[in-house]
Amino acid sequence: MKKLFTFVLLIVFAVSVFGCKSTGTAPTTTAANVTYATGFTIENLADGVKKVTDGETQTILLVPSGKKAPAGYESATVINTPVTRVVILSVTFGALMRPLGVLDSLVGSGTVESELYIQELKDRYTSGQIKYVGAGGMGEPDYEAVSALKPDLVILSTGYPGAVDIYNKIKGLGLHAVVCNDFLENDYLARLEWIKFIAAFYNKDGVASTYFDSVKGKIEAINNKILPLSYRPTALWASIFMGSVYVSGKDSYIAKGLETAGAFNAFSNLEGSGSLTVNLEELYARGKDATYFIYASTPPYINSIKEITSASPILADMASIKSGQVYCFQPWYFQIADKPDEIIQDLAFIFHPQLFPGYQLKNFMQLPAE
Repeated sequence: MKKLFTFVLLIVFAVSVFGCKSTGTAPTTTAANVTYATGFTIENLADGVKKVTDGETQTILLVPSGKKAPAGYESATVINTPVTRVVILSVTFGALMRPLGVLDSLVGSGTVESELYIQELKDRYTSGQIKYVGAGGMGEPDYEAVSALKPDLVILSTGYPGAVDIYNKIKGLGLHAVVCNDFLENDYLARLEWIKFIAAFYNKDGVASTYFDSVKGKIEAINNKILPLSYRPTALWASIFMGSVYVSGKDSYIAKGLETAGAFNAFSNLEGSGSLTVNLEELYARGKDATYFIYASTPPYINSIKEITSASPILADMASIKSGQVYCFQPWYFQIADKPDEIIQDLAFIFHPQLFPGYQLKNFMQLPAE
């Protein structure tokens, strides 16, 4: 049931701190370069101090070790940087930390080792550097295990049932919890830009900006190849789970990703920015003529086209089903938050293979007939 609960949540959408005494006056602030994400802010103060707001609008003052916090922020949470002992309750954060080179700071994780696809994290489990703290998907962690690790920081998400309670319980332990809600953003680049949020706790702002700009450039290069084309196929992006059909609204990051990769969204007229539910008949009506079907799931939840049509015979007459142009995610799909360029590249290759001769899919796979 844990895996089923985690899967639904994925579809429906992935300190030891020293309170320094305040001295001096509050300095003038300058906003950091956050241009896509809407769920956090970073302001640069004097002496390397940063004022950050997280996904729960918590005000956090990041003070370099050896420096003092400025006056005027007495109600803010004060955290000394760089942090060196960190617990993450979602593997997504590990993916965003990977390009920053800070995975050695991890001492605890909420993802069980057998479900990890990030090799650097698996290696640290094996060596005992990272302890499993029992979150098990998006359930509650083992609070005693988290506290025993004496972390500088616990990073988690809110925005799903029960998450705010977890956040409050961790804070109730006297630990510093910060909220990274990258999965609530409605654009691939906005989701990636949360790397700048995490980087702030490590004084790795420059590394994060350079990496972000590099990925952005790669996505723009892919899109530039597609722009001259007059043909845009229609793609159906959906999944069916326990009788419910999940699709993405026209303002979702999925819809924007399909457009960037050179396809029309079969549900382009459906209002909404997140994951939405429709009935099976509407799925068929909207998707029957779509050239491609991106089935938004991973093995072992989906393994063949026959599994789709056996469970939902009405879909057997869809164009994508008949032609075999049905794709799903690779098992590690939800652990590549740092690689949206690879996702866009895969989709662009699926929709326009002639533009990318010799390319091999990395994070999607074509479903076999049976």
